[in-house]
Amino acid sequence: MDWAASVGGALPSRQEQALLYANCKPHLKPEWHWSSETYADDASYAWGCGFHDGSQGYSRKSYESAAVAVRRV
Repeated sequence: MDWAASVGGALPSRQEQALLYANCKPHLKPEWHWSSETYADDASYAWGCGFHDGSQGYSRKSYESAAVAVRRV
């Protein structure tokens, strides 16, 4: 989240990730990307989206993965 803010954006929500996958897939790396949402049952986990297949799930926040920053207009 700090990185996204430093480039003038924010991590997308899970819903925004679904929209990104549906509309911007050719412009995104086909790998796991973090969302801005923490997993409700365990704060050490967060949600993300696999931009290779559109799947969503959660993983430990310590897992190193990709991120994309969005600007909401």
